[in-house]
Parts: sequence; structure tokens; C-alpha cells
Amino acid sequence: MSTYFAILTQVGEAKLANAIALGQTLKLKKMGVGDGNGALPIPDRLQKALVHEVRRADLNQLAIDPANASQIIVEQVLPEDVGGWWLREIGIYDEAGDLCAVANCPPSYKPLMVEGSGRTQVVRVVLIVASTAAIELKIDPSVVLATRQYADDKAAGAVMAHEAKANPHPQYLSKIDGEAKIAAAIAALVDSSPETLNTLAELAEALGRDPHFATTIADALALKAPLDSPTFTGTPNAPTIPHGDNSARVVNARALAEATQGRAGVQGLSGANHGASPANKFTVSALAVTMRNPATGQAITKYATGALTADVAVVGANGRDQAAVIAGTASVHLHFIFNPATGVTALLWSASADAPTLPAGFSFFAYATTIRYQGANVI
Repeated sequence: MSTYFAILTQVGEAKLANAIALGQTLKLKKMGVGDGNGALPIPDRLQKALVHEVRRADLNQLAIDPANASQIIVEQVLPEDVGGWWLREIGIYDEAGDLCAVANCPPSYKPLMVEGSGRTQVVRVVLIVASTAAIELKIDPSVVLATRQYADDKAAGAVMAHEAKANPHPQYLSKIDGEAKIAAAIAALVDSSPETLNTLAELAEALGRDPHFATTIADALALKAPLDSPTFTGTPNAPTIPHGDNSARVVNARALAEATQGRAGVQGLSGANHGASPANKFTVSALAVTMRNPATGQAITKYATGALTADVAVVGANGRDQAAVIAGTASVHLHFIFNPATGVTALLWSASADAPTLPAGFSFFAYATTIRYQGANVI
């Protein structure tokens, strides 16, 4: 912990918090110094007075620390005609006379001229506050002294403000000269404009005669997503990238699920019309079938499925996924389906190649093949 430091007192904290809450300011007015009764005191937020105050006078300056915007610098000038005591403690008071901040400092003796030495000394305290905007200097300029730095800064600021003016000495330009310069500037502007945009009417027409053109453009641009970290609304779509693509392209949900949670697929598929009922049944087997749950993206693989027969004349597992009879000459799609609760693998005919309606209990599927159905025959 630092040996020398400054803190707000409990009273000062409460007054500053109240000022911030009410949109007002805490008016700091005076600074007191003391000798601590011969010992270096430790600042205490419960203090209401210095240990041994030897002098109290108006502040000379209160400003925001240029190196830290959350700190304020409080200053008082001790003239050469005060002193004869040690400086070990400092207090800052508001206009009501309450001690709002307290600090200690390295012991320093303030001499008087009658002792054979004298000096003007600046006492400076740096405070960390919740809001520098809520602190105000209550000052009587007729009774305070200004430091050399304060005077230099004020003078330099005034000079810079004067020189920053576009025309600090307008009295040196006559009305005729001013009008001539304006006329020349307008002529130069017109001469450099395209023929179709060198009048105010043409400019207004080009802007769609919109008196709020800037607002219109700003509103339109606000609807556009920025190039840097855009946030889209609605339902933006992105292409489904090919399996195995490792480029930096945008990935949609389907591609991401397939890439990270497995893809459906059938290996070693073989099949033919059922021997006993070739008109409406089809029998297939596969060496391996990877089926996906479209709701969760989870994948499961079954090996050596054995011969499975799908009957287009019935509805449900090992049949079709719709109650109506499949129309003649229609393309029907055969899928492997899986029931995780029973462990049953079955077949399913569907008019959809990628979104069959699964029977109750079945939640995984994999597309197997597409067959042309003509009338009562599976070809």
C-alpha cells in the first residue's frame, strides 16, 4: 500500500453520489493544511477534520488530470508570507465547510522570511472520483493566487484560440474585396462542374428533390449489413458446400450438420423385384447403411442389413409413407429407416428423395435408390 495517498471522506463520497444522482455538482471551495501534531497521519475516510490544521484558504485551481480523465487535480498556493510550520496533512472542504477529501504528504517545512528563508509553495492533491463532471470549483478570484503554470496555460490557450479562427482580423478585409472573393469562388465552382450539374436546380433534380437527402441515404445505409462482423435478420440463406470442402466459404446449417455429425449413405446396395410378388414388392440388402436423424444430426451405421422387402401396397415400415396409392409412371424413392427404441431397420417407399415421412418410432433414414413405378409393377 502507498505511504502517501488521498481519499474521499465518507461525507465527501455521500455528497458526490448525491450530486451525480441529482445532476448537480459538488462545489469544492477551500483547502486546509496541517502538521499532524508532529507525526505523519494516515488518511481515514471517517475523518471530519484534520489532526492539527494550521491554515485554511480558498482553492486556486481544480482541473481534470490530462493523464487520467477519472482524476481531478486540486491546488492551493501557499504565499511566502505564511508558514513557520510543517506540512504533513491536507484537507479539501466544500462550500458548506465539510471535509470532503483528506490526504497526507511527505513532511515539508514551510519557512517564513523572518527565519532567513522564504518561498511560494504549491500544494497539489490528485483525487480519483466517480464523475469529474460532478465536481465544481467554488472560487473567489479576488482572494486567490495563480500559479505561474496556470497563468502560462491560460495565456497559451487564449493565443491558440485566437489563431485557430478562420479570420481573426476581419476588419482588414473591405466589403468590396470580400464580395469579389466570393464571386470568384462561385465562378470557379461553376466552371469546374459538369454542364448538367452547374446550377442549384440541376443539383436538386439529381438528388431527387429530396429535402432530407442525407437522412434518406443514412436510413438506407443503416439497413445494409457492414462488411466487418455483419449481423443478418430474417432467414438468410447460404449454399450447401460439397462434402469435404475445407475452404473459408459461409456454411449453412445442413452442410455443418452433415460435416460435423455424419452423412447418410448406403454401401454395397443390391436389390431386385421380389420373386413371389414382383408387381408391388422390392427386396434389397446392403453391406453398410449410415442413417441420419434430421432433427438432431446424429448418425448411426448398421452393417449387413440382410434382405429387406418393401411393399408399395401397404403403408408404414417396409411399405410406403403415404396413404394414397402411388400414381403410375411415378418415380418413387427407397429409403432405409431405423427405430432406435426397438433397434429395427426397415425400408420405406416415399415420393420424396430427401424428406420422407417416417413412421412412428422411426427417426433415422438414408436414401437408397429411385425406381420408376408403372401401374402395378415395380421396375
